[in-house]
Amino acid sequence: MIALAIGLVIGFLMCIPIGPINIWVINTFIRRGASQALSIALGGSIMDFIYFYVILSGISLFTISDNAIFLFKSAGIALIFILGVKELVSKAKEIEVKQSSQSPVRLASGFILGVIIYTSNPTLIITMTGLGAFVKSLQLFELSQLNIFLASIGLAIGSYVWFVLLVFVTAKYEFKIRDRYLSKFVKISGGLMVALSLFMTFKLATT
Repeated sequence: MIALAIGLVIGFLMCIPIGPINIWVINTFIRRGASQALSIALGGSIMDFIYFYVILSGISLFTISDNAIFLFKSAGIALIFILGVKELVSKAKEIEVKQSSQSPVRLASGFILGVIIYTSNPTLIITMTGLGAFVKSLQLFELSQLNIFLASIGLAIGSYVWFVLLVFVTAKYEFKIRDRYLSKFVKISGGLMVALSLFMTFKLATT
């Protein structure tokens, strides 16, 4: 259970710094509702689990060619860039709060977006590798397959709990954000997505 607890704490804390994924979750919650916002978070949290499990285990679960990885990341970066530009160029009258939708298609699109944002980020491997090395250096639990699984699932749950808390806090100030800051918030969200895609492009081109 120590492995699970450590994973929970690390997963929660690593998501606190404000970044594109946090802004995108807030923006999606305000405009689309909690279900789609949390589906984005779920996609990211599942990728957290996969990355952390693979890194702690020191194994490769999939054999994927470098060309396939490059194409997948490029497609993800292009999608993030397009979504960011769409938010940036949207006019005030186009920015509106839509009814919350729980349709399977919208939830699936949110989940896929969360996966793409995470897997397209070249710095995620570095971050997860650092976290894995840190956890191993603590030597607080035996690195058995069970403990590695528990630590990884704990990290995923911890990150998802952060996003649930983020949505809960946003809900308390939802109407204020909608009435006074929605237009600016959408622009900030779009700007961060564009900046993230450009940074990803630079990292992809230099690796």
